[in-house]
Amino acid sequence: MSLRRSTTSLTYDLAWASARLGVAFLPAILFPSWITWTLTVLLVLGVVFLIVAAFAYAYVAACPGCGGTVQGLSLKIDCVGHQCDHCKRFVEVDGGRLVLTPPDRASDVPSFGVLLRGSPGELPAICCTCGAPSTRTRALAVAGVSLDIPHCDSHDPSARLRKTAGRVRLEAASLRFAQALGERDGLDIVGSGPYSDAPARVPWISALAGIALTGLGFVIVRQELPSKQLLAGVAAGAGAFVLMHFVVGAGFLVRRRLVRD
Repeated sequence: MSLRRSTTSLTYDLAWASARLGVAFLPAILFPSWITWTLTVLLVLGVVFLIVAAFAYAYVAACPGCGGTVQGLSLKIDCVGHQCDHCKRFVEVDGGRLVLTPPDRASDVPSFGVLLRGSPGELPAICCTCGAPSTRTRALAVAGVSLDIPHCDSHDPSARLRKTAGRVRLEAASLRFAQALGERDGLDIVGSGPYSDAPARVPWISALAGIALTGLGFVIVRQELPSKQLLAGVAAGAGAFVLMHFVVGAGFLVRRRLVRD
């Protein structure tokens, strides 16, 4: 299935980046100081990366498995680990076309994820890097979950544990390993596309906290305090940082509902 540029997707992502850009400049506009301008520069760098990604991943194609639209594709990147939102099959870009990922795919990096429920115990005896039978293990731990990751004599373990959207996710380079673990324990298998980290709900607490911290800045400037402009900037900077989390989370969920091709 050939890739095509999605004007809808690109327009939304650029509008989303503009919203983040507004949040980035908020502290420096309200309480200009060296600390707020420093924070603004750091936040703007993150937005620049988002703008570059918007152009790089502005392509869509019909899933070769079910015909549903797969978004967030790129002509310059193979997109190994991307997943169709409709049929949940893994797809990748090959020669400008979207194809189904072969079951024995071994990516260069951990690309195939499994959402864990607690500790899964002993993992399937499959090398997480290449999919061959494993011969040894190496310990890996994060967020209170500790696992012995299986791998073979020929490869170091290409896997990682990370917490995203409130869930612990084990990612591996081998699709065979991820599918074996998911099927054994009835766990959801997820991809590594640009929208795979979307939260389950809008982080309203971040919005409230960001507004409260920014409001604290206004309270501080009205007080008879030394360096009150600097203190207000710190409060507003913290508010912008927290508010950015809300914009990112809400943007993911709104995108899922609005962007259709």
